[in-house]
Amino acid sequence: MRNQFFNNGKKMDVGVPMTDAIWDSYLPKKFQLLSSFQWTPIPVIERTWKYLSLEKEITSIMDLGSGVGKFCIHLSILSNHSINIWGVEDREDLVTLSESLKELWNTSEVTFKNVNFLDQFPYGHSHYYCFNPLYETMKGSHSIDSSKIKSANQFLMDLEVLKKKLYQLSSGTKLITYHGFGGSFLSGFRIVLKEEISGGEFLIWEKE
Repeated sequence: MRNQFFNNGKKMDVGVPMTDAIWDSYLPKKFQLLSSFQWTPIPVIERTWKYLSLEKEITSIMDLGSGVGKFCIHLSILSNHSINIWGVEDREDLVTLSESLKELWNTSEVTFKNVNFLDQFPYGHSHYYCFNPLYETMKGSHSIDSSKIKSANQFLMDLEVLKKKLYQLSSGTKLITYHGFGGSFLSGFRIVLKEEISGGEFLIWEKE
């Protein structure tokens, strides 16, 4: 399966500090070009792990819209494979690519599912993560493909569906967002951490 996506003979450099340029170099070219708009930056993943490493109870973390699997896979490496990490993505080809990258980076414990989280929300995790939620229904440029309906009305409708799903999470559940909902209010949640990373807003919310 790996040969479907990766150049033969490409090797990972052991011990070299990870950067977005290095990580993204293992992606097909068309996905490399989308990195700054669609895939979580390495500094954000590192900050997420710094926070999670101090948490007392983590049953699992779920990435809502996992794309090429960058957040899940690199978080698994940073955590030394110590936490259960899941990702849901509604594009089957991206799930297939994520599975190949999972093999490449030796993170077999990460689980990817081909699921639309608006239709089948994955309840039951202690922590959730999302980057640029529903971005593609609002913006016409820098899209992964042309499969999504793009309009302000569609974005607002989908956002309301997501907020209703999140409102049903159990008390104490943490939601981590980067370039999240465009404000400091999310019904049923309180902000426990707010920072700026790589030019974007990094927030951690707790369900009340």
